[in-house]
Amino acid sequence: MKIEKDNFNFSNNLKKISNCPEKVYVEGNLKLLKTVGIAVIGSRHNTSYGKRMCEFFTRELVKYGLTIISGMAEGIDTIAHKTCIANNGSTIAVLPCGLNRIYPKSNTELFQEILNHGGAVVSEYDSEVQADSKKFLERNRIVSGLSIGTLVIEAGYRSGTSVTARLTKEQKKKVFCVPSSLENYKGITCNKLIKEGAKLVTCIEDILNEFPEIKFTRKEFKVSNDLIEDEFLDVYNFLSYQPQYINDIAKKTENSISDAIYKLTMLELEGHIVQLPGKYYIRK
Repeated sequence: MKIEKDNFNFSNNLKKISNCPEKVYVEGNLKLLKTVGIAVIGSRHNTSYGKRMCEFFTRELVKYGLTIISGMAEGIDTIAHKTCIANNGSTIAVLPCGLNRIYPKSNTELFQEILNHGGAVVSEYDSEVQADSKKFLERNRIVSGLSIGTLVIEAGYRSGTSVTARLTKEQKKKVFCVPSSLENYKGITCNKLIKEGAKLVTCIEDILNEFPEIKFTRKEFKVSNDLIEDEFLDVYNFLSYQPQYINDIAKKTENSISDAIYKLTMLELEGHIVQLPGKYYIRK
């Protein structure tokens, strides 16, 4: 469906950018264009660390009702869309091509999956237009334009992700970055953006607290203690949705550091908790 700029269904956030498209084509749930969303972006060739961080932050954003917006590229974009769908969230994919010329072709199935789960796919191009390098850059302004801010998970040197981050800043919106090891060549752009003023994030509150005007409500998903083995209950019951440092966990649960690490590792392997950068842990 073609949505003109003056149409009621057109995104209010997108209207505010200086180079707003005069029209967009939308397949799927039009209502998502009016929701509060955040862009989740990163490298096409992510590391396992990038995958974990993308899954964690996307899952948390979904629990607070945010729409996940990305570019349906391989790598971090794909992980963000799929994690959103797996957690019953809402997602918007923005394409650098017409809706009949899905790019990359490997994500044709993801395109349909997004639509089947109440998501939306957006393009400013006529249905048969094919992707090219210029259109990737044009697409990026729409990804950031639809969003209230952009979360950069992982990105290498001179990546397209850095362009989206720059466009986000030009649109006077917040850029958030997951910090990365100096040994991770896919973390170069994240660390550089943090040095240049992007917000370093280690937990979901680092993002939410930047928008005091929005009342976020968390959807709680309780795990029955019956699913937790008795020997791990002391550590699991101590953890919450606020990050806790390994030394504090050990001290407050009266475990040695080695015992606490063992229990945390087992809980993580069983999918009950998540480890964050810096030896912090939260419930999943």
